[in-house]
Amino acid sequence: MALDCRCGALLLDDLTQEGVTPVGGEPIRFRRTTDYVACASCHSVYRIGDLQDGRTLEESLVGSQNEGESLVESLERLLDEGGVDESG
Repeated sequence: MALDCRCGALLLDDLTQEGVTPVGGEPIRFRRTTDYVACASCHSVYRIGDLQDGRTLEESLVGSQNEGESLVESLERLLDEGGVDESG
């Protein structure tokens, strides 16, 4: 099943219990609870495990890019705030 981001952009071509298919890509098998997907349009970051468990986009959202912030800066901020678990 394809999945759209909360901004309306296509987030994934497919989401299954085994993994995801990125937009225009090949299927990727996810096995860790620390796997994430980021929207190419708004850079919102979601936990794959939450989405696979049937949680909503809002429940699965780790964070998103602030205005004026680069993607790298937003990911560093999410790590600093504890939103993304690096232990996986």
